[in-house]
Amino acid sequence: MATPSSCSSFGPPPPPVDTVGTSSPTAGPSSYSAADQPDPDKEVRVENAWNRTAEVRVRVIRVATNETVYDETLSLEPSTERTVYNVSEADPDGIESFRVVATFENTTRSVTIETSGCYGDAFVEITDEGELYPYYAIC
Repeated sequence: MATPSSCSSFGPPPPPVDTVGTSSPTAGPSSYSAADQPDPDKEVRVENAWNRTAEVRVRVIRVATNETVYDETLSLEPSTERTVYNVSEADPDGIESFRVVATFENTTRSVTIETSGCYGDAFVEITDEGELYPYYAIC
């Protein structure tokens, strides 16, 4: 699984629930930092590490307006990874939050990323055990 070289850790795993919450992550540090700088170039990447073909629905929702900016069901062969969306396509205004919602085999999980310099890409992984695991990179 590829990770951005400028990021040192990953966001927390999603809660083990089948519903999508509406809260966004807490704000970054209060001092001037990368979190204060807009950076809309955030990819949404999907990877299938499982040994079977996986049907995965991926939606990207602009949190401020609850607008779905991307919605597609993908069929991924085993050992496949691809970029499916870049948040910059939604033309965000400064720093905005986007929720990446994934559904696989009756399980729905999500992560929320921001268009700030501190956030990296969002990943939706089907693990080698066939589990849905969305996460994001953060510095």
